[in-house]
Amino acid sequence: FEIHCRINGCKNNDTMLLKTEISSDVGCVRANNEDMILCGGDFFRNRSSKQIVELSDTARFAAIVADGMGGHGGGEFASKIALDNFDDFILHLLEGLNEDEIASSLKRWVDETHRLILKKSNELPGCEGMGSTFCGLLFLGEMVFALNVGDSRLYRFRGGILKQLTTDHSIRQLTGDSSQDKNMIYNSLGGGESAFIDIKNLSGQMLTEDMYLICSDGLSDMLPDEETERILNENPSAEALITAAKNGGGRDNVSVILLKIIG
Repeated sequence: FEIHCRINGCKNNDTMLLKTEISSDVGCVRANNEDMILCGGDFFRNRSSKQIVELSDTARFAAIVADGMGGHGGGEFASKIALDNFDDFILHLLEGLNEDEIASSLKRWVDETHRLILKKSNELPGCEGMGSTFCGLLFLGEMVFALNVGDSRLYRFRGGILKQLTTDHSIRQLTGDSSQDKNMIYNSLGGGESAFIDIKNLSGQMLTEDMYLICSDGLSDMLPDEETERILNENPSAEALITAAKNGGGRDNVSVILLKIIG
């Protein structure tokens, strides 16, 4: 593994050990990569990484995929704004907040980031209509939250079974009409008049050997969940997932985070 890093302090009995694999790929069709990944304060676009991460009981650690939308580079800009702002949000979040206070802070962050992206989309040439999804995990000390805006996805892989933990904010999911375009979403940072975030508390629910998959729709649109589950059982790696998505057509950018709890 390329990096072995420790987040916030010394190793102790409450340390969580994560094996992470991160990769963001332009795919086979698009000319540019509008996806971006934030993981442990590092940003990834068109590159990969493998790390072992130790999280202390006071750690602040995020693993997030943002899938930008908008032509002429607008999508790239929107996903970068979203993740830059979130990295800053984590850094300046007050200590000692309870679950409700953290949720309120996250909702305020979504409102502020949505308005900023909307403002930039109206000001900058070629950025009209830009926006970004936002999906992943936030570790705050002993609390863990699943976060979602849009149709990027978070899955849990446990005991050989893959389960989606987030709900797509798509017209198809909302209406139950399978004839609707799966890529038509009604919620994103910068899209429409407002945005909202789904927040799920996963504290105490994570088990050793659990694996969490965070991905843009460049993966989930190319691979049915059954195929993703098969790959994770046979060859659990970000590289294998992205290769399968590209072999399936790679019609969109593909970004993957795999987090495995190893201790």
